[in-house]
Amino acid sequence: MLMKAWMMIAALAVATGLVAQEAPVVAQGERAEAGWGMDAVADLFSAYVWRGGVYNDRPVFQPAAKLTYAAAEYGTLGAGLWSNFDLTDRNGQVAGGGLNEIDYQLFYKIDAGDVALEIGHVWYTFPRANGPDYRPSTREVYLYAAYNSDWVTPFANLAYDYGNYDGFYLSVGLNKEVALTDQLTLGAEMSLGAGDDDYMTYVGADDAGLMDFNAAVYADFALTDSVSVGGRVAWMSLVDSDARDATPYWDEDILWGGLSVSAAF
Repeated sequence: MLMKAWMMIAALAVATGLVAQEAPVVAQGERAEAGWGMDAVADLFSAYVWRGGVYNDRPVFQPAAKLTYAAAEYGTLGAGLWSNFDLTDRNGQVAGGGLNEIDYQLFYKIDAGDVALEIGHVWYTFPRANGPDYRPSTREVYLYAAYNSDWVTPFANLAYDYGNYDGFYLSVGLNKEVALTDQLTLGAEMSLGAGDDDYMTYVGADDAGLMDFNAAVYADFALTDSVSVGGRVAWMSLVDSDARDATPYWDEDILWGGLSVSAAF
């Protein structure tokens, strides 16, 4: 109960811009002008890692897309689609081209001065959720904020899973990007996640606590005005000692990464 109260206080802090997302399920990108936009990204990673869980420690393919409508200073509405394809038989089920997750997202985002705010809903579905390695579908709402500065960007994401676990997850972190040329951008990011006693069930723990630590470096190179390629190397470590003893997923610590191709229309 104390952890849930702390999470709600954190939500108010996010809303006022005091703390700021782990990125939602689709590629990032803002458009200041009004009108329709579409973004697509194709990621080829050495593992599927998310919120302290290593769902697959072998190669995966993760395509995603989003459709947005920007209303200038009134913010942006959008819908997104994200998916995961296992590229090996690591999880024992590869029918359907290895597709085992499709996530659907609705969101609204707006800039309030130097603070970027986003609120959204994600529906997680698992097309082959009839095997022992798969979880039932679930849903969550989230609130994200980031404080944009020239030095470093603090961010935070508060998510509430109201489907399976009725629990809260909070991630806070720092991001820094440097444009070396008009085409090449380098970046680094660190984040720390925590869950209440209900959400920690995801990683096999019974009590509220710190969940996952993440650090990453990445690069993005613009091939054209609308197409870019990138690379990412990241480290994830499961923090909670009870979760590390439970180890419901493949690894407690993992170095992973991969390549991306993205396009904006």
